[in-house]
Amino acid sequence: MFIITKFFSSFKSLNLKDSFYLGVNIPKPHPFVNESLHCDISQIITDIAALLPQFSDFISQFNNVLSESGINVITDSSGNMSIEVPKDMADSAAKKVSTRIGIIDRLIFVRGQEIDSLFEEARLAENKLKLENPNYISEITQKYEEYKRLKASYKH
Repeated sequence: MFIITKFFSSFKSLNLKDSFYLGVNIPKPHPFVNESLHCDISQIITDIAALLPQFSDFISQFNNVLSESGINVITDSSGNMSIEVPKDMADSAAKKVSTRIGIIDRLIFVRGQEIDSLFEEARLAENKLKLENPNYISEITQKYEEYKRLKASYKH
């Protein structure tokens, strides 16, 4: 009987602002939970800020190789990339440029996937923050706009 009384008496100290779900008390999370989410967002933004210049550099390298070599890049409907080389380019030079373009394209693709993943993490974390604070202002909007601009510059 003492255990049951002690168990029920512990409910007297509950905060009235706590919520109930199916008759069970679900207290609001401690404020450090919000701080943790905010730190996560800050770290994600830091990671994105570190990756965007690399992404931009890879795109610049890709475009520079295209313009310097005079090749054309063609992408079919399945997303497969092929190149057209000038008639006067030696086979060895064409192979070298083709390999270089392929490597840079792969770097752009992989870095883009990493950035997409980080934006998704940030979106989920910010949605949680917005539930806690409806006045929360997104910190990733500017970085996302920069990323979209960079992706738009990489069309082949």
